[in-house]
Amino acid sequence: TSFMYLMLMLGILMVPPPIHACSCAWKGPFLTVAKDAPLVVRGKVLRHHPGKTPTMDVLVLETLSGGLLDSGLVVQMGDGMHCRPMMDTFPPDTEWILALNGPGSKPGDGLAISHCGEYWLKVDSNAVVGSIDGDQNQVKRMSLEEFKNRFLYPRFEEKFSRKIMAGERF
Repeated sequence: TSFMYLMLMLGILMVPPPIHACSCAWKGPFLTVAKDAPLVVRGKVLRHHPGKTPTMDVLVLETLSGGLLDSGLVVQMGDGMHCRPMMDTFPPDTEWILALNGPGSKPGDGLAISHCGEYWLKVDSNAVVGSIDGDQNQVKRMSLEEFKNRFLYPRFEEKFSRKIMAGERF
């Protein structure tokens, strides 16, 4: 029986330790982390492609930052090993603001979303919902127009209130 215990203990020791999924520190709310993402879009999830390397198809409705040559994207999603959210978070026919290929996303062969911060915001009834500019679990709601005004660079405006006549200098 001691031989059996010895074999059992050796068998247990030979089992490899569990592989841990990616872990990373939360880098901040959307308006903070999106600055480091090369592409930010508003898009609609069309379909999921589960499997060894899960992806989802996204129809780009608007490009908020970066450049894009097409209106369709294939986005790599979480498989438990990479620092990406799981596809179930993004059901088909839902609309999102996505900051793609930000730090921690481990893009591999294409575009990906990092889960090391708030790299996505849900668009719901012409508003964005999520950690827009607050703490990690602080969910806020902001109109899409107000969000875009805060996200995009402020426009330069110059106003003056004087009448200028032809031939006068200003």
